[in-house]
Amino acid sequence: MIATGIDRFIAKGPDSAKKHIGLVTNPSGITAKGVPSWKALLDSGFSIGAFFGPEHGFRGDAQDAIHIEDGEFLGIPSYSLYGNRLAPEERMFVGLDAVAYDIQDVGCRYYTYLYTLANVAKVCEKTGMPLLVLDRPDPVGGAAVEGGPIADSAKSFVGGYRLCNRYGMTVGEFARYLKGEFFPGLELEVEELRGWSRESYFDSLGLPWVTPSPNIPTLNTALVYSGTCFFEGTNVSEGRGTTRPFETVGAPWIDGEKLRENLADLGLPGLIFASAIFTPTTSKYSGESCNGVSMTVLDRKEFRPLRSGVAILKTIHDLYPGSFEWKRDWDRDGFHFIDRLAGGPLLRTLIDSGEKLDSIMEQLEAGKADFIKRRENYLIYR
Repeated sequence: MIATGIDRFIAKGPDSAKKHIGLVTNPSGITAKGVPSWKALLDSGFSIGAFFGPEHGFRGDAQDAIHIEDGEFLGIPSYSLYGNRLAPEERMFVGLDAVAYDIQDVGCRYYTYLYTLANVAKVCEKTGMPLLVLDRPDPVGGAAVEGGPIADSAKSFVGGYRLCNRYGMTVGEFARYLKGEFFPGLELEVEELRGWSRESYFDSLGLPWVTPSPNIPTLNTALVYSGTCFFEGTNVSEGRGTTRPFETVGAPWIDGEKLRENLADLGLPGLIFASAIFTPTTSKYSGESCNGVSMTVLDRKEFRPLRSGVAILKTIHDLYPGSFEWKRDWDRDGFHFIDRLAGGPLLRTLIDSGEKLDSIMEQLEAGKADFIKRRENYLIYR
């Protein structure tokens, strides 16, 4: 049976050297019995001096890109790391023995929780504060790697640290990677998993699934996310405001059945498309009827999220050249948001120039072998 980092840490009991902690968490931080990590820690004799919340907040109730304010919970300060600041301030560590991190990730480099952890690690290294990462499974398995490493020049809060799109590491392994590659002075401890293998998907583990963020309601959503998240950088709905975000894409100007036929002709492995009509309740085209496709993954081993997402993106771009648009970034004049997600303008320019899918993927995955070789130094589970 699998044991997560929080369960193994609590079983050891409070250590006098790490009894008073700061906790970086959200609702996905729970024990195998569904108890919130903060409650399990307090019930086990630890004291919490500060809470730190990532995007969507410590309580996990805010939508994407919404700035969160500081607050308090149980009389304990709750500091936002997604708003006026993206990293903790040194003063917030005063009186703490260690900072613990317990958040479920989804195995994709666009997820901002990764960069919250990196920012915490940077401040911990600077102040000499020990960082304890309570490990959790990579829910989409830790074996497959897709895409190429993002260049330092394209670093942002949705991509950085030379990660591939789907990087195949647990959060504990990622923390080891951060220390080894970027923060050598960090005092890091990873409370490891027990019973997890790299081939395992989350729904085979017997653990409770808690939505890690508002628009990743299921494991299947997390699986397709590393490909269809690209639609955030376009005027095509990625299905926010529906019951199947990132598994459904479309717009009012798309013919869903025509799109389905074109995608079916591509023969993307492990994936079936159905035409879909939907009306988002939030985000793009809120209240408007959209046409597009929904997707069902039939074979996870065969399915390639990144290739599939790029194929859908290119197909819509080519079918609707007069309607499709790349979304402009909200804080960089003239900068395309898709470039942030993709790690630079290459994907956008290749699609605009009419490049074939195989050629696009070959160029997008340049450097993957080098990343896999570096990643090998930090893997815990074999």
